[in-house]
Amino acid sequence: MSVLEQIVLWWFLNATWELPVCFICCWLFLRFAPNLAASIRHALWLAALTLGFLAPFGTLLGLWSDSKTVSSDLGLAVAARVNGSEAAHLLLLIFAAPALYRAFLLFRGGIVARRLTGRATPVELGTLESVLPQDKFLSIKRHKAKIFSMPSAASECGPFTCGVRRPFILIPATLFEPSKRRILVSVLAHELAHVQRHDMFLHLLAEIMLVPVAYHPFSYWLRSQLAEAREMACDARVSGPTLPPTDYARCLLDVAETLKDPKSPLHALGISESATLEHRIQALVAFSSLRFRRLSAWNKSCLLLAAFVLFWVLLSSGRKTFLWVSAVPEPRIRQQKLRVPPPPPPPPPAKPEIARN
Repeated sequence: MSVLEQIVLWWFLNATWELPVCFICCWLFLRFAPNLAASIRHALWLAALTLGFLAPFGTLLGLWSDSKTVSSDLGLAVAARVNGSEAAHLLLLIFAAPALYRAFLLFRGGIVARRLTGRATPVELGTLESVLPQDKFLSIKRHKAKIFSMPSAASECGPFTCGVRRPFILIPATLFEPSKRRILVSVLAHELAHVQRHDMFLHLLAEIMLVPVAYHPFSYWLRSQLAEAREMACDARVSGPTLPPTDYARCLLDVAETLKDPKSPLHALGISESATLEHRIQALVAFSSLRFRRLSAWNKSCLLLAAFVLFWVLLSSGRKTFLWVSAVPEPRIRQQKLRVPPPPPPPPPAKPEIARN
């Protein structure tokens, strides 16, 4: 195996157990601190994903700095049982194949979103000003968001937001009918909340970090938790200031019934994601001020300290765990440092000379 293949295999093997640790720690914290605001839950799940993505790199850097060896000695970090055999390449194939497929889906989602944008028609600002409240209209101009109307042939993709530097919102043409004005206001307000929160950048960052761990079941749970918290955070910005929670929940159901296929492309954010719609409706029906609970300064300090300790534990135990599982001996230079030669035996006592007569 080459050095690059060894590094990739090392990352995958560490991510296999470090990602579940980060997920369980975040889940336990949310269990002990319920009724947090959706924006805080989204930030915590994103932090757990970031920690699970960076921790395997940290263990590799820890091994690199601990061994103090040149690149030729780095090969000792790979399991002697699988080094240079077909088993190592088989493991790499098992880990890399889902990642390549997920990267392909992410790339294709961007192409689909771009094609839909090319087929869409820009909506005039005068039309938006007559439909939206004044604060929402000013927010669109402030964030330089572009609103497009999709033709009826492409309206089955549902309303969604796309674009990082220049965000644009695609709305089906059927929602611009006079009888659906309330639904249009709720849809635009929700998609505008994505733009205000910079959700497209965070979503793209999370998808990139989820690509190499596509083989892991916990990656799909993390993705679903991120999507649910993100959509609920936008719902919290719309329900109350723009529409009452029950009316907004009814609008979400109307959007899901109006559209044929509410699933948005992978590279975009949609209002009516079917995987999270049921939980969002339940949260809106049980709307209360407790769901806007924030973390105090003491809680934030404890959370940062716990995250630092967790990262340090993963950093220090990742290398030892891998060496224990694969039964890899310590590098030669480290063995020489640990092996202290025994002290030399004391010289034998000198025999007294017998005087001769």
